[in-house]
Order: sequence, then structure tokens, then C-alpha cells
Amino acid sequence: MEQKLSVTLSHAGKQHSYHVAQGLLNLGFLDRFYTSSYVTQPFLQELITKRGNTFFSRRFQQGLAAPFVKSRWDFEVKEVLYRKLYGKTEKTQNAVYYRDVNFDKYVAGLLPKRPSNTYWGFQGSAYESLLAAKKCGKKAIVELATAHVKASLEILGEEAKLHPDFADSLDNLVFPAFYQKRLEEEPHIADITIAASAFTKQTLLADAIPESKILTLPLGFDMDYVPYTERKTENISQRPLKLLYAGTLTQRKGIKYLLNVMAKLKGTDIELTCIGGIQGSGEGLAKYKNLYHYRPAVSQLEMFGIYQEYDALVLPTVFEGFGLVIVEAMAAGLPVITTPHSIGPELIINGENGYIVPIRDEMALENAIIALRNKNNDQYLQMRLQARKTVEQYTWAKYRNKLGETCQKLV
Repeated sequence: MEQKLSVTLSHAGKQHSYHVAQGLLNLGFLDRFYTSSYVTQPFLQELITKRGNTFFSRRFQQGLAAPFVKSRWDFEVKEVLYRKLYGKTEKTQNAVYYRDVNFDKYVAGLLPKRPSNTYWGFQGSAYESLLAAKKCGKKAIVELATAHVKASLEILGEEAKLHPDFADSLDNLVFPAFYQKRLEEEPHIADITIAASAFTKQTLLADAIPESKILTLPLGFDMDYVPYTERKTENISQRPLKLLYAGTLTQRKGIKYLLNVMAKLKGTDIELTCIGGIQGSGEGLAKYKNLYHYRPAVSQLEMFGIYQEYDALVLPTVFEGFGLVIVEAMAAGLPVITTPHSIGPELIINGENGYIVPIRDEMALENAIIALRNKNNDQYLQMRLQARKTVEQYTWAKYRNKLGETCQKLV
């Protein structure tokens, strides 16, 4: 008789783990979800939803509550405090690393007592738990929301040398030795590694992870919250083309390449707005300040509405795992210009709903922007429609279907 899948899931943080837990619960496969901060009581979830508290409303998923969720807020207190006091600094990031390590040890101690036959953790906070799972006979799974750390160190290390003026904007470049070790070894320890995109899978294969141990499971997003209009009444060729860069302003996302292109396009009817926090000192951005409009970071819900103010998203990312902003922008009808180091190649057909350009290739990036500018109104509106249609396969409902298919491969 075939054994039913039973999963103990853990993640020290949020990302998309709530949706993994919700999906596993709906499929009847969730044993217990352990996380660092989560509102576990249904009555509190309802109260927070009614009052519209934005901090706590992000700390639970409707329909996912106790007894299936166990939360340990104490692991995250230091990180939250440091984030308020010091912002996005090395001190704060170190608090995140230690949160992951301590939470991982906690979960590892619980696994032998759980009735599950499978453990599923997330990169950085799963090292000890993967070892503990295998020791007690459970299948061990680790999920990577970004690409492999060795690829990160190699690619971003090259960026730091190529563009020292933007080096302090590079996150995912330097890790404490103890943390880098766990990031490197987790995919090797695991029986199965879950990759968010073909690019993530490619970086795993490059580190000699057998293809038979890798399953690709793209993320989902909240499509219902992203407004979309057809814009049939306006003519895009009669006004400036409004480009959007959304996300942290960092060379990891290729910001300097985009700004160099904007310098070449200065004097044309093409405008750029950058929305997001500034990583590092921001000194590298100073000489480009007249080439773009800047808006500070906004909440995800606000961003959903803001997409409608622009004509296309440009994200010339150098290192990404998935790139959630890509699917969100496409849902709003924005053609997207991005690179193969993201989910882009799995979504975008050149000229139909966006463009894929090689990383670091300013000429290709410029040509893609000009090609979009040269589209007539009917062609542009068709691109908008195709962008929206493409990402209909990436909703959380579709994700749960894909999760079910993935789980069938784990039995």
C-alpha cells in the first residue's frame, strides 16, 4: 500500500512559505508548519483583518491557523527591532542570519517527534533540520527562492569588480562563513531541491546537484489584486513612453546598466521612474540623478495600483531567483524587459509581451526599449493583453495545482 505524504514544513520568515503551507494543508499533506512569526489564532486573524492592521495582516494566511501552525515570535524580535533602529544594514542582516540558525536548531530538535515522513525547509534555515530529517528516516527537501549561493558569489563578485562605484549596493555578495557553509551544503544534503525558476535550476546543476534531485516549482502571486485596463482610448505614440524600475535600487538588479542606457536616450520621449529603497550609500546613483524620477518604496498593495501609471517594466537583473515584480507588472498589462537570470524566459516572447536581453548588455537593453517605443498603438495594446494573459498561469490557485503535481513526485 502506498504511503500517504505527510510534510513538516518550516521557514524562519515569510516569503511565500505561507502559500506552501496553505497548499499542503488543502491537499491534506501538512503535518505542521513551523515559522518564526505568525498569528495562529483564527479569532485574532479575523480581528486584524477587520481593523486593517498592515503589520499583522501580513503575518498570517486566511484559512491557515492552529493547530497546523506553530509560531515562535521570539526568534524574530531582534531582527524586527534592529530593522526599525538601524534600517537595512549589516547589523540587521546579521540578526537575520542568527535567526535562521537558531530557528533551524529548534526545528531539528522537534523533527524526530513528528509523525510526518517528509521535511520541507527553506534555504538558510534548514541545514540542521535536513540532517535531522534524514537521520530519523524522513525525506529531506530544501526550497530555494533565489538561485544558488555559489552563483551569487561568482556573478555578484564580478559586478563588484566591474562597477566598484555600485559595489556597496550588492546584497547576497558577502555572507558570514558559518552562513555561507549552510547555503552551499543544504542542496547537497537534501534528497530533493525545489527551484523557483529555470535559472535557479541551472545554478544548482552548475554545482553538481544531480538533475534527478531538482524539481522546478515557480511561485504564484495575487493576480486578483492587480488592476488592469485596456487603455483603448489613449494613443501611446503621442506622449512619452513611461518606463518603470520597481524594487530595491541595487546593482544586483542591474540598475547601473539601465541608467547608462537612459543617458544614451536622454533627449528622447522616454522617461524612467525608479520605485524602491536604495541599497547601500547610494553614492553611485548621484551622477545619474537627472535621468530618472525617484519614489521611495511603497507597500505591495500600493504598488499593484501604481503599475497602471506606467507603460513597461524594465528589470535588467544580474542575479534573481524568480522576480515577483515581473509577474505582477505583466498582470497589470506592462510588457517587461528583463534578463535570463529570472523567471523571464519562462514567460516572455520577444516582441509579443516583452523582451529578454542578456545580462550586462546595454546595447541589447537600449534596442529593446527603442523597439517598444516604436510600437504603434495597436501593437502596444496587444502586448499589454498578451502580458496579462501570460501570467494567468501564475496565480496562487494555479500554484496549488502545480504544488499538487510536485507532491505526487515526492511519494
